[in-house]
Amino acid sequence: MPTLKPVGVADILDIVFVTVLIYAMLVWFKKTKTAFVAMGLLILTLIYTMARIMGMQMTVWIFQGFFAVMIVAIIVIFQEELRHIFERIAVWSLQGGSRLNAAPRDVQILVRAAADFSRDKIGALIVLHGRDPLDRHIEGGWDLYGDLSEALLESIFDSHSLGHDGAVLVDNGRVTKFGCHLPLSKEVDKLLNLGTRHTAALGLSERCDAMSLVVSEEKGTISVARRGELRTIDDLHQLQDALERFFLEKSPHSEENLLLHFLKHNTREKAIAFAFSIILWLFFIGIGPR
Repeated sequence: MPTLKPVGVADILDIVFVTVLIYAMLVWFKKTKTAFVAMGLLILTLIYTMARIMGMQMTVWIFQGFFAVMIVAIIVIFQEELRHIFERIAVWSLQGGSRLNAAPRDVQILVRAAADFSRDKIGALIVLHGRDPLDRHIEGGWDLYGDLSEALLESIFDSHSLGHDGAVLVDNGRVTKFGCHLPLSKEVDKLLNLGTRHTAALGLSERCDAMSLVVSEEKGTISVARRGELRTIDDLHQLQDALERFFLEKSPHSEENLLLHFLKHNTREKAIAFAFSIILWLFFIGIGPR
């Protein structure tokens, strides 16, 4: 009759590590809007585990071949997302986890500039650098590295400026490039009656964590694109709140904020990951013959 193995320190660390891996996978699939893929893989893994416990050799053999093919398929299908993950790891390791505080000066400059563009119906596309690298998503443009100011933004987006049709990149209070071209979104349903600037802003938000601020040349409306979503801003207070949230998420004030953020979000994914790691430990390690 099978018995339960005593739980040691190594077993606890083993469960914690597997839980973190499964949780990271679930959150990743959730962010890439392919959560059904993760759930399907978890279900198939559970079936494979049961088949192995019950000694169903042919089913185990078929599943082993299936998982080998699935690994290759995931690498091919999600190569862009996998590259994104490794870039995030590289950036974090190079920065050593250092963080900057939110920049209220930058927020006020951007709000006032957007208000001026909206009033005068001047088209504008401003990209705020997040934590992800932008270089591979950006084409063309000119290096600038000038201090962020209303005067600089208004001179760039003046209709007589050579780069007024492109995007401006802003990072840590400086305009790093202007006249840039961004990848275009293919989400037609979200872009009804919208122009190229909105298409480019949404396209970039689908590929990285940057935030794009768009002002329509035709209507003077202000929109914000982030995390694959494009929404119209109703008033300047709403724009200020969106900008402040972005800067705070990019550069939290303290480790406590990070801990609270981790505890408050993705509760279901944490529970699923922990439960699944316990099941795997029981089936492969914890339960053995007497």
